[in-house]
Amino acid sequence: MDKKKFFDLLKNLQNIMRCPSCSAIYDVSEMKYVGNHDGHFLLSMTCNKCSLPVWVNFYAGNNTGQMPMTDLTINDFELSSKEPITKNQVIEFHKFIKNFNGDFKAVLK
Repeated sequence: MDKKKFFDLLKNLQNIMRCPSCSAIYDVSEMKYVGNHDGHFLLSMTCNKCSLPVWVNFYAGNNTGQMPMTDLTINDFELSSKEPITKNQVIEFHKFIKNFNGDFKAVLK
């Protein structure tokens, strides 16, 4: 993927991504490229408003499949909760992930 296409992709992500803590819109300058493999990209983003770090993994392959890739907007996603994440939720998640053994089948039962 050339630089222009990648920058255009970042601009599209900017239209749909919001900080999960404070709902601020990310600036493209806050999006840091980490790496990619076979069309899968990894970005690191840190909110300028509340400093929450977020990792984003997305697929932007060569579009050879059956389904066409389209530009998504925030209206394409139904958010399960628009409330900010609480400190207690972060603590509970930390406790869970600290003791998580990698068995997703057991967790998703």
